[in-house]
Amino acid sequence: MKKFIITLVLAIAPFVTFAQSTAFSKFEDVDGIESLTISKDMFDMVSTMKVSTDSEKSKMTMDLIKGMDYLKVFSTSQRKYRKEIKTAVTDYLKLNRLEQLMSFTNEKAKIKIYVNKGDDASIIKEGLVFIEDEDDKGVVLLSFTGNINLKDAEKLKDLKDFR
Repeated sequence: MKKFIITLVLAIAPFVTFAQSTAFSKFEDVDGIESLTISKDMFDMVSTMKVSTDSEKSKMTMDLIKGMDYLKVFSTSQRKYRKEIKTAVTDYLKLNRLEQLMSFTNEKAKIKIYVNKGDDASIIKEGLVFIEDEDDKGVVLLSFTGNINLKDAEKLKDLKDFR
């Protein structure tokens, strides 16, 4: 029984990460939507590069990169695509178990961060950041999966001279 459960979990795992990576793929290569996609292969390639890890920021950056599976960013200011992206995010959140980690609103933007945590509360398996311009002039969607350690990310933001 134990082997069956382990096999089942391993068989389903790729589909869980595949769901998010394909959920927003319809926004790739669309005129009017700027997009950036970084695959696991690219993260693996960067993490194996010979980079000086003498500095603390270099080491922490490489640790974060090693934990990433993929990253997608979509941005648009066109009304029809803003609505499509917002609807896709809403639909995705209804179908998947992401919890809202943070929400921030000011006079310029609404920012919402959703995550799916790992077994350890400091590990994020999946994340989604959605930013809406307060004047309804643009949206940004950032989607990622991996094993991102929040403790490492926290240390990285504290480095003042990060370039």
